[in-house]
Amino acid sequence: MLDQIKIHNIKQIMLCLMARRCATKAEIVEDTGLSTSTVSSCVNSLLKLKLLVVNGMDDSSGGRRSTIYRVNSAYGCFIGLDLRPEGIQGVVTDCEAQILKRISFPLDGGTAPLHAIMELLNAEIAHNKNVLGIGVGVAGKLDYEEQIIVSAPEFGWQFVHLKEIIERQYMVFTHLDHQINAGAIYEGMMGCARGEKHYLYISEAPGGKAALVLDGRLCRGADNATGDLCGTQELGPAWLGLLHFLGISQLIVGYETEEFGNKVCESTKGFGGQVHYIRHSQDTYPVSMAAVTQREWFESIYFML
Repeated sequence: MLDQIKIHNIKQIMLCLMARRCATKAEIVEDTGLSTSTVSSCVNSLLKLKLLVVNGMDDSSGGRRSTIYRVNSAYGCFIGLDLRPEGIQGVVTDCEAQILKRISFPLDGGTAPLHAIMELLNAEIAHNKNVLGIGVGVAGKLDYEEQIIVSAPEFGWQFVHLKEIIERQYMVFTHLDHQINAGAIYEGMMGCARGEKHYLYISEAPGGKAALVLDGRLCRGADNATGDLCGTQELGPAWLGLLHFLGISQLIVGYETEEFGNKVCESTKGFGGQVHYIRHSQDTYPVSMAAVTQREWFESIYFML
């Protein structure tokens, strides 16, 4: 059993390596702020656990060359699902958040969403014997601490204990969140907001929600509802004023159509911070859910054991 402090340090190191792909101990120290001795001890533990592998030696102009480490992509896999009224899109990723397989299940009214989720998982867990975590993104109100879906009107759900249902069935760590929140966390982990502490993430994806990150932490509010929007018409002068009021330094815009991207571009004229436009695909939120689930898995009982 690994102690809690070491688990926290290991999580920082693994997130650093997921973002960088590979790094020396000195680079990990620089990125995480952990001491050299702490990084050395954790890296040695991760090598024993086979979560890390050696990825060669760095170039040196003189003196001893440093070992380069990376996450062992073959250690296991994660499943990320994005639930929409029209169907479920999903991916299976390795431990470096690279897509191994795309999966989907249409919801045409003939199959209940919960049954569709279980059918997808039955097939993938039977095929992949080392699934480490399952992430499910769903638009709705969520008791985040208890991981209970309070309300998801698009699916007719109220107080659905989806995490418990999946974990009881498969004994695999499961994590729930709103897709938009997962997209924002992913950008902070591995995307264009890495290293940023104050940013807003908005998306064309259904759900009418933005995600606000302040001091490096996602603001959730009651029922995980911080950022609820009434529509893109909200993006006006008052909205810009709110960005300035919150001290936002970066705005991330996920778009699927040029129309939405252009509308946001017009609405953000006068914003003094950076604006990043990201073209979304059907993989965006499933990959985000898989990566965020991996992040949470590092502090779960499944990993500690």
